[in-house]
Amino acid sequence: MTEIRGCEMILFFKCLPRLIHRANADIRRHFTMTFSSALSIGVALLIAMLMVVSAVNVNQFTQNIEEEFIVQISLDPTLNDEQINELENEVSSMKHVASVTFSSKEEELDKLIEENGNMFSQYEGDNNPLYDVLIAELDDNTAMESFTNKVSKMDGVMKATYGGSAIVTLINLFEAIRYGGSIFVVVMVVLAIFLIRNTIKMTIRIRKDEIAIMRQVGAYSWYISVPFMLEGMVTGFIGALGPMLICGFGYTYLYQALNGSLMSDMFRLIEPFPFVIWVCLGLLIVGGFVGMIGSLLATRKYLRWAR
Repeated sequence: MTEIRGCEMILFFKCLPRLIHRANADIRRHFTMTFSSALSIGVALLIAMLMVVSAVNVNQFTQNIEEEFIVQISLDPTLNDEQINELENEVSSMKHVASVTFSSKEEELDKLIEENGNMFSQYEGDNNPLYDVLIAELDDNTAMESFTNKVSKMDGVMKATYGGSAIVTLINLFEAIRYGGSIFVVVMVVLAIFLIRNTIKMTIRIRKDEIAIMRQVGAYSWYISVPFMLEGMVTGFIGALGPMLICGFGYTYLYQALNGSLMSDMFRLIEPFPFVIWVCLGLLIVGGFVGMIGSLLATRKYLRWAR
């Protein structure tokens, strides 16, 4: 059995140039169907590419927003240094707290002046109306509201604030878009396989007499199916070219036109390179894989029927 398989493998590699030639000839002979199939795959991959690019950038937005997930705890001005340290340690020991940083009211005023201009410099010195604060960073955005409410009731705390429920809702929305986009990409790939499968089935029916003759003279199944698989792979590569060009040039242009961000730095886009290179490489691989699998499914089904 092993010897037979070894001989068959040697025969396969000997016949491979002929199989490639057959696949190339079939693509030229049935160019209309090949183009139709490549167009169908291209549309499916284009939609999948748009969803992938969107999902990856949404993931970037989510990470940027999560970095801003802090709770600012304003302290009672009557607290001394020892009481502030005790309160800081108590907050640090609470669940979901990643880090706690103390910031004096002078440092807070300096930040305000830096962000909004010298109009606030009049409050320097004894006129400073701000509070000393503890800045707590959390590792779970869903715990933001409950943590804030709990800290607000602690002794020595004037108030505790965070971005509000709108920020949490935005994060949850981004996560839903990301997961939904992943599912949609899988659906598009399955649809592309279905389209190439149906197209190859039509091609096989046109050449059924030729295939039947090869079956009668004892041709191996792989001798019949491999040209179709190569044809499907090339069709997938051709179908991926359009989405690759749109991704490479379109995303780069969009990034430059928007100066790398949507509305604010919190919504910064991923830099085009090497991002677009990886996406284009993925499109090429998926296109070839989709074409090959679709052709294999169509051919195997026909070969079972032909027997």
